[in-house]
This record gives sequence, C-alpha cells and structure tokens, in this order.
Amino acid sequence: MIQLLASCLIGLGTGLMAGTFGVGGGIVATPLLKVFMGFSAQVAIGTTLALILPTSLTGAINYYRQNLIDYKLALKLALPSVLAATGGAALTGSVSAKLLMLSFSGLIILAALDLLFGYSDGLKARRAKKAVSLTNESSQAESESRSDSSSESRSDSEIYISPTLSRALPVGLLAGFLSGFFGVGGGFIMIPIFLALFNMPLKMALGTSLLTVSLISIPGIITHAWLGHVRFDTVAMLVCGAVPGSYLGSKIAIMVKDKLLKKGFGLLMLFMAGQMIYSELQM
Repeated sequence: MIQLLASCLIGLGTGLMAGTFGVGGGIVATPLLKVFMGFSAQVAIGTTLALILPTSLTGAINYYRQNLIDYKLALKLALPSVLAATGGAALTGSVSAKLLMLSFSGLIILAALDLLFGYSDGLKARRAKKAVSLTNESSQAESESRSDSSSESRSDSEIYISPTLSRALPVGLLAGFLSGFFGVGGGFIMIPIFLALFNMPLKMALGTSLLTVSLISIPGIITHAWLGHVRFDTVAMLVCGAVPGSYLGSKIAIMVKDKLLKKGFGLLMLFMAGQMIYSELQM
C-alpha cells in the first residue's frame, strides 16, 4: 500500500512537471525512483522511459486543442531519433551508474542556466529581427496598407517557420540519444533549441516537445525492456498519478505567462540536478 501511494505521488509530480514544462518527466522521475524506491540507475532510467510515453501523450492533448504543435517538425525529429535512442539505451549497460547520473546532471545544469539567464536570447532576437525583415520584404505591398503599430505587434508565432529536415536532423539525433541513454524524453534539450535556434514560440515549443518526446521514447522503451531495465509493475502504479497530472499541468501551462514558465522550468532543472549530484557524491 505504501509503495502504491509513493508511486502515485511520484507519478503525479512527474505528470505535472511534464505537462507544465513540455518534458517527458525523466528529470523528475529518474532521481526519485533511484532515491526513494531504491532502484539502480539503469532500472530507474528504463522504468522512467516507459512512463514517458503515456505521460507526454496525455500532456500533448491540451496543446493539440490550442493548435500549439508543429507536427511536421515532430516527425522530422522523430525519424532520426529512433536509431539514436536505441543506441543510447544499449550503451547504458556498459557505463557506470555514477558516471551516468553525474553526466546527466551536467547537461541539465547547462540547459537550466540558459533558461534562467537567457544566454541564447540575443541569438533568438537577431533571428526574429531577420525573420521580420524578410517577411516585410516579401510582402511589401501588403505591409504598406497596414499601420506601423500592427507591423510592430507581429508575434513570434506569426514569423515562425518550421525548420527544414537538414536543420532538424542533428537535433533529432541528439535528443534521441539522450532519451535512450538517460531515460528522459529529450525535452530539456529540445525546448532550449526550439527557442534559440528555431525562433519557436514558447508554448508551441512545449506542445511540440511533448509530441516528439512520446514518439522518440518508443525505441528506448523496447531496448530497455529487452535489457531487463523496466519494472512494469511500477510503471502501472506511476501512470495512476502521471496521466491526470500531465493533463492538469498542460492546462496550467497554457494559462501562464511565457516568462514565468521559462524561469520555472530553469529552476526545476537546477533543483533536480543538484539533488542527483548530492545523491551520487554521498555514495
């Protein structure tokens, strides 16, 4: 009974974070399963990855209803991620648990600092300015009939253009490898890239990330299950809290201001990275 309650609470927290911040929830569930359930790093990663599929799909529902998903990009990312995720999952058995978790923590910290302090904001601003300029040049006749104020109020979503396959390919490979290797959806890597390099609006980045995460988790789940790293009984208990949590989290995210979401996501990532580093260094 205690294990069921603990699993449901971990699942609920994972689902809330997944739906709110557009990630699969691996950065929450993996360390919690390791610390509170006593799982090895490999089993914690494999079990979390199996949870990511239903959690991310549930969270994507509300973004779908608001038309906040770039389906073309999700498919472009998913295709190269399949092979990369399988390779990443296969490598976990040959890497020490401590090195695995410390490496994971380092990646989380880098992405969190970018979200908190906006290191990539300058690049995004330059890309947005260039996109506005190109848009104005290509539609000069139409622009002349509009007022200056309406031109200045053009939002990022109006100038966002879905990336080509050549630009999406390296992102898909990286996200897929990290998904299989670390037992995460890859959202913590994809979202900063969507914002900085693709000039994607934040909430569309969250929705697209959730759909992509669900797709690229599948080969990693299969590989980890084959390696014996998935506790399906625990997954079933986690889902009880994760699915409603993810749905509620995505509802919250759509209503919250983008700036607050970015800061909250960054703080969450720093907290979880610190917890993992502390746990590993105490062993």
